[in-house]
Amino acid sequence: MRILATASVMSVLALTACSSYAPQPPRIAPLAPQPVNPVASQALPAPVIPVMPQPTTDVAMGQPAGLATAPTNPAAASEVRKPDLIGGWTLASAGETCQLSMNLTSWSGGYRASTRGCVSDELKAIGAWDVAGKEVLLKDASGSVVARLYAAAPNRYSGQTDVSKRGVQFFRG
Repeated sequence: MRILATASVMSVLALTACSSYAPQPPRIAPLAPQPVNPVASQALPAPVIPVMPQPTTDVAMGQPAGLATAPTNPAAASEVRKPDLIGGWTLASAGETCQLSMNLTSWSGGYRASTRGCVSDELKAIGAWDVAGKEVLLKDASGSVVARLYAAAPNRYSGQTDVSKRGVQFFRG
C-alpha cells in the first residue's frame, strides 16, 4: 500500500515538472516593407491556331488513307505469336483512334486487354484477347468476340469488328 502511495506522489510530481516555467522565445522584429516597381501591363498577342491538314479516309475501311487493311486471304497472313502482342498498341476504327493494352494475365476467354480513350462502345468493350491460329481475337469481358484481326505487316494487325463489320486495326510505331 505504501508503494502505491509513493508511486502516486511520484507521478504527480513528474507531471507537474512537465508544466514548469519555460521562458518565451525572443520576438523577432518584423521586416520593413521594401518599395517595389509598379507592374507593367500590355495586351497579349492574338493566339496562333495551327492549320492541320484533314486526313483522307479509305472508303472501304473508314480508316485514314495509307493504313494497311486486312489481308484479302487470311490464309496468307503471317503467324501470330502471343509474346509479340504484349504491350501497348494504337487501335483505330472508322476514324477513331485510341490505345489498346494487352498482357498475358489469364482472363475470360483468353488474356487481359484494356482500351483507353475509345469513343465507340464496341471498342470500349474490349477486355480480353486471344490467338486462334493466325487470327487475333479481341473480346469483351464475357469472352464474346468483338473483332477478328490478322497480321498485315510487322507490328500491324487488321480486320473487322464482329457486330458493326467496321474495319479495325492495331499497330505500333
